[in-house]
Amino acid sequence: MPSQVFVSIPPALQKFLSESTVDGARELSEQTAADLDELYRLAEEHQKLTKEPVKMHELLSGCEVVDRLEAPVLNEDGEPLSELQQMRAASQERAYQRMVDGVAPLTGRTKTQPLPHQQGLRFATNFGTQVIVAFIGAFLLGYYFVETFVAPESFNAKVIAGAGCSFATLLLETMLLVVHEQKQSMVEKKREKETQKSQKSFRRKVVAVQTEAPKNAEEKKDD
Repeated sequence: MPSQVFVSIPPALQKFLSESTVDGARELSEQTAADLDELYRLAEEHQKLTKEPVKMHELLSGCEVVDRLEAPVLNEDGEPLSELQQMRAASQERAYQRMVDGVAPLTGRTKTQPLPHQQGLRFATNFGTQVIVAFIGAFLLGYYFVETFVAPESFNAKVIAGAGCSFATLLLETMLLVVHEQKQSMVEKKREKETQKSQKSFRRKVVAVQTEAPKNAEEKKDD
């Protein structure tokens, strides 16, 4: 709940308020304590009128917190609510929170998940683009490395170095593809095993229930 903090008025702050032309500042300078929010509001108004920055940290140096009061809850007209109205508002807020409890946003429901063939096509497109860019970049790396540091006038050496870098990049991309496929296959196998385990446990429970039902019926007949 919001609260009002009242602080004492030191001499520097009292002088500032007495010399300020903002409405209510001089009356506040005669008081022994003032609301902290009201002081900041007066300082902001004074800065707008005089175009000079107000150093609040210097004005508030030496002041102490005198009192702390809960700010009254206001209605739409700006009038404070009575205790009965506050109780009604709190009850309405609790009822609203219970009503919206567990409500999920619509973004997750309306979001369409890509189909398996779409996921494979997306991966193939991304991987192919990555291979082409890496192949060209590796060729240019080897070409300009030889041109800059090894043999600037040898065209054959530049092409051979570029081709070697491109071939090494192709091998690296192939290895990454193999690792990705192995990971996907391991994940799918793990999911299949978990599904089979869950199905087996469910079948065992069903069989146990079916075997216990006739026994219970016979016991009731004997009784």
